[in-house]
Amino acid sequence: MTVLEMRGVRKSYPGVEALDGLDLAVERGEIVAVLGPNGAGKSTAFELLLGLVRPTAGTVEVLGHAPGRVRGRVGAMLQSAGLPEQVTVRELVRLVGRSYPQALEVDDVLARTSLTKRAARTVTNLSGGERQRLLLALALVGAPEVLLLDEPTAAMDVASRRSFWDQARASVEDGATVLFATHDLAEAAAVADRVLVVSAGRLVADTTADELTHQGDDDLEEVFLALTAERSSAFDEGDD
Repeated sequence: MTVLEMRGVRKSYPGVEALDGLDLAVERGEIVAVLGPNGAGKSTAFELLLGLVRPTAGTVEVLGHAPGRVRGRVGAMLQSAGLPEQVTVRELVRLVGRSYPQALEVDDVLARTSLTKRAARTVTNLSGGERQRLLLALALVGAPEVLLLDEPTAAMDVASRRSFWDQARASVEDGATVLFATHDLAEAAAVADRVLVVSAGRLVADTTADELTHQGDDDLEEVFLALTAERSSAFDEGDD
């Protein structure tokens, strides 16, 4: 079953074409990585999937519906997410959980995200990696069917990243589907079932990491740079 789909999606802002006919589809139970340079349109795509903005053209569906109709079935981590500084970790997770129809137990979520010992700390006293784990806890507490994660492991050390992805895989085993954006090519190759490469607002590759590198014969970073440079060059030429 297709749980995330974008067809011919364009998103324009004054002087900027953030997405230029983006097509993508994610099936239930997949972990899919979105790769692309800064300004490729990754964050805009996530905002559209969450129903935070509307497309200029094209269609966006989440779980077979318009994004705004299924927010209670979706968990998200966004780069732009702000957190109230003076509440405790436990208070914030409990508060967010109340907005979902079937929230998980707060203590279970804190344990799963290694925040039990930080439960009484205020947000202002958390490290960067701990804030990322808190954002994951907020994304998980609603027992979502879909997880949308924008640069989720930024500010995490190696051990925290490993723990994070262990938890993400556990969510998939519980029935969730994961779409995440990253700049870390090695992370995408290690974690994702499929890799989507986006450049200048369009999808330029939809494949596995092995297929992208011809079973490891080609360097993943070089392939990525070639794909995005080719698309960006064509985009620039089209503007002239």
